[in-house]
Parts: sequence; structure tokens; C-alpha cells
Amino acid sequence: MKGVIFNVVQEVVEDVFGPDAWDEIVRRSGADGAYTSLGSYPDAELGSLVTAAAEVAGVTEPEALVLVGRKGFARLGGRHAELLDGADTWMDVLAQLDGIIHPEVQKIYPDAEVPSFRTTTGDRSMQLRYESSRNLCPLAEGLILGMGDHFGTDLTVDHLECVHRGDDSCVLEVVER
Repeated sequence: MKGVIFNVVQEVVEDVFGPDAWDEIVRRSGADGAYTSLGSYPDAELGSLVTAAAEVAGVTEPEALVLVGRKGFARLGGRHAELLDGADTWMDVLAQLDGIIHPEVQKIYPDAEVPSFRTTTGDRSMQLRYESSRNLCPLAEGLILGMGDHFGTDLTVDHLECVHRGDDSCVLEVVER
């Protein structure tokens, strides 16, 4: 996992719960707690941070990932605003994830393992088939909700299929309200 994601997790935790919460999460998780944006870190380290964050915040791990994604979208977009160039709506961003955004991410972070999204577009909705060895669909949900916030659009995300419920992959339905 790229360090930029760890940086975003830390920033969200500090913004929402305060710097002491980040210190407590690092302590509980046994993680290093110091990450460079270009560095790569074990996926398990993110998992231990999420587990500790959920405990500290009194939420489930999926809820913690949704929160990090939602609050973290603006931070990721701010770091790499060029990835949102030409996108006027949340649907534009989701439609160009695999064709434009993820290839650009891999130019910036050549060893990044990005998820795969296949989309089907409706009138005010979109279905995404999310595939990743990391199975972080709650993080994807949070990023999508943060994308809606960015564009001033109220979105809902429903997990029609989910690997965490035994399905082969995750299918997220995103609906504009």
C-alpha cells in the first residue's frame, strides 16, 4: 500500500478525532506510524491501523474505512488535482477510473497496485464492479461519497454483491439522490 494512503488516514484521524487519537491508534496497532507518500508499506499495517482506529472511534472497521475514504477524497484530490481534470461530475470521475485516473496514478507511483472498476451507467446511477486483492470496498464506498461531496451531490452506495458476504466480487450501486 502506498504511503500517501497512510498519510491520508493519519490526516483524517487527526482532523476528526485529534492528534492524540492518531498516537493512540499507532500505539494500539503496533504500526510504525511514520510514512512517506512515495513509500510502500505492508497491507497488513493498514489493516492493523484500521482495526485500532475502529476501536478508538467506537465504530466497525467498515465504518472506519468509509469515514477515511469520505473525508480523505478531498485530500487525495488536493494532492493530485490533475487526476480530476476534465471531470465535471462524480459520474465522470468514476467512468474514467480505469481508463485515465489509475494509469496516471501508476505513472506517479509505478509500483502501485490499483483496484479495477468496470462501470455500467444509468440515468442518475452507476454500478461499479470493484475488484482488488485488498478487498477494501468500504474504502471505495467512502471515496465515492467523498467524490459526491466534492461535486455537491448527495450519493448513496449500496453493496449489491460483496466479497465480505461470500460473493466472488463487489458490485457497488451508486445513486444520485
